[in-house]
Amino acid sequence: MWQFFADHPWVTVFSVIAAGSLLGLARLGPIRLGAAGVLFVGLLVGALDPDIGPAVPAGVSVLGLALYVYTVGLESGPAFFRELKPELAVMAGAVVALVITAVVVGLLGNRVLGISGPYLAGGFAGIGTTTPGLAAAQAASDDPAQPAVGYAIGYPLAVVITILFVAGVAAVRSWPGRHDPGEDLPHRLETVTVAVRTTVDWARVPGVARGRVLASVVQRAGGQPEVAHGAGRLAPGDRVVVVGGPEQVRAAVAALGDPADEHLLDRRDHIDYRRVLLTNPDLAGRTVADLALADRFGALVSRVRRGDRELLAQDDLRLQLDDRLRVVMPRERSDEVSRYLGDTEAKVSEVSAISLGIGLALGFLIGIPSLTLGSTTLSLGTAAGPLLMAMLLGWLRRTGPLVWTLPTRANLTLRQIGLLLFLACVGLTSGYAFRQNAFSLFGLKLLVVLLISALLSYALMALAARLLGQSRPRTMGLLAGYVGNPAITAYANTRSSDARVNTGYSTLFALAILVKIVCIQLIVGL
Repeated sequence: MWQFFADHPWVTVFSVIAAGSLLGLARLGPIRLGAAGVLFVGLLVGALDPDIGPAVPAGVSVLGLALYVYTVGLESGPAFFRELKPELAVMAGAVVALVITAVVVGLLGNRVLGISGPYLAGGFAGIGTTTPGLAAAQAASDDPAQPAVGYAIGYPLAVVITILFVAGVAAVRSWPGRHDPGEDLPHRLETVTVAVRTTVDWARVPGVARGRVLASVVQRAGGQPEVAHGAGRLAPGDRVVVVGGPEQVRAAVAALGDPADEHLLDRRDHIDYRRVLLTNPDLAGRTVADLALADRFGALVSRVRRGDRELLAQDDLRLQLDDRLRVVMPRERSDEVSRYLGDTEAKVSEVSAISLGIGLALGFLIGIPSLTLGSTTLSLGTAAGPLLMAMLLGWLRRTGPLVWTLPTRANLTLRQIGLLLFLACVGLTSGYAFRQNAFSLFGLKLLVVLLISALLSYALMALAARLLGQSRPRTMGLLAGYVGNPAITAYANTRSSDARVNTGYSTLFALAILVKIVCIQLIVGL
């Protein structure tokens, strides 16, 4: 009966993806498996017959993993390099915590309980929920099924325990965060028209010098609304549209006057405003200032929507394809501005095959060299190679005519497809070994090792963040990035609306993957 799955592997792979994605939607309290549901359904199907795993098409898992890590790297690279200097101490603390955890896993699992390295390496990847780490463990092991057994045992532990840690951090009353650099950007933006009651220079308004608020439209007393290219000196009777975070806007309003009865942007007789989709590849990777909208069209960008995030359009903000720009402009120039920026929905999902192909080829290339230390061989491999290259290219954004970044929707789509393919193949090829080992005394011993190691690992990271003076919201984000699971980030955001949750996640996410991959290859050699 089960031979059907072995005889028709493509039907099996995509059936596992469909059923696993359905399982991933199920919610147990704050926990949802998400894409990991595909792994567990794959393990279940693969456990039905020993012929199912070997029938999985070769190379599919490598392709899926490469797409996943490459798209992750493109997105996380800019945040990693931006946070490298201000958060260097926190990054070092995370590296130390991961190394200590790896040592404990090796000593307790191998030396004390006699568990072989591949199982422990997979378990270490599991409590770090690092899919690239699992791939590295499989590549370094003689039997790729062994790391998958450890990963499947460690993964649920990681999600549950980390959410409990995040909840614990959120519940602590005293968390000073003395050395936290603060929010880089407000969590959400507001737009308010202010009736000016006092004479004041716009540059002296709170938040303007730091780039936390900007003016988009100004109406001088007795005049018509115009785009605010530097609001200059404001006087009683003027009205100005202020854009920024809620706290920053309130402070600006208090310094200027009172909220006006009429919102200037509701008038469309002289000034128009709309969201324009950036699809012109020549502008990708440029800053807001580089657009030169003021010189070209007398227009101004006030906000940038990137995925689900709303960003204040500071002059040095770098743009990427699929950004939605809130543009304020003279009404008669609206069509020109739209043509210049692109504003073509058909191009949103387009991917440059040239830059994608070159980037992946370079990633696989730097993954080839290896270093042998005793019985252990270290290399970036097909996981860390594309990830590291994508981080660098994502930071560069473009080289001459080549745009390395992908439109947000295309990036997320490729990432999801790659991850689902990889997890389905891993589950199917490892299911039978999981059936033989997980539900036994051996599986119980491995569970104990991973439980102790996970508790130690997350406690070390939380302690390091606190000792280094990180705020409560950033610590929650750092824990989520340290473990590297989106479900944990989503839960942290339900406990705090502070933008530092997401910046903390971005700070450690890519770095933690790279460190885990190195540690995993060392553990395999035990």
